[in-house]
Amino acid sequence: MCKMWSHFILFACGFNLEVEIEGDLDESKAYVICPNHVSYVDIPVTFAAIPGVFVFVGKKSLSKIPLFGWVYKKTMILVDRSNNRSSYNAYKHASDRISDGVGIAIYPEGGIPSSEIKLHRFKSGAFRMAIEQNVDLIPVTFVDNKSRFPCDYLGGSPGKLRVFIHKPIPAGTYQSETIQEFKNEVFNIIDKKLTDYESKQ
Repeated sequence: MCKMWSHFILFACGFNLEVEIEGDLDESKAYVICPNHVSYVDIPVTFAAIPGVFVFVGKKSLSKIPLFGWVYKKTMILVDRSNNRSSYNAYKHASDRISDGVGIAIYPEGGIPSSEIKLHRFKSGAFRMAIEQNVDLIPVTFVDNKSRFPCDYLGGSPGKLRVFIHKPIPAGTYQSETIQEFKNEVFNIIDKKLTDYESKQ
């Protein structure tokens, strides 16, 4: 239902997706999915672009948005980032879903950074989950979401939304003691792809 809703929303807004996938994805596997976070349109783009079954770990405040909030509450793992207990429960719930074979999408920046920041430093949750649950992690780069649908100023336009789904980083590549290296690799993968696209414009 979320995938259908996402395709409808993007079409109604005049957006068309251009998705490039590096390597093969197994739709039957549970992955931790890590896209850069640049716009409120990121959630429908993630659902529309990435194959397989997954749910989001997302901010509880977004559940108050009319219509979208109803879908959000029914299909997401909600977290109040100001509440440590809520964060713990959300993390545990997400881990349980992975154990059930359902993928988890987490924006590693933790929120949408201001428009002048290309890529904010990453939090550890997604990487810790991939290590502890022994699942592959997929970096994802959103190229146009910020310019097409900015969240902190008036602007934007319909048009193409390019998405690059990187090759999964296999489970077992990193351990708890090397989580910083894990974060750095994914950060550099996404940052390089953003830089590559910028140089072509």
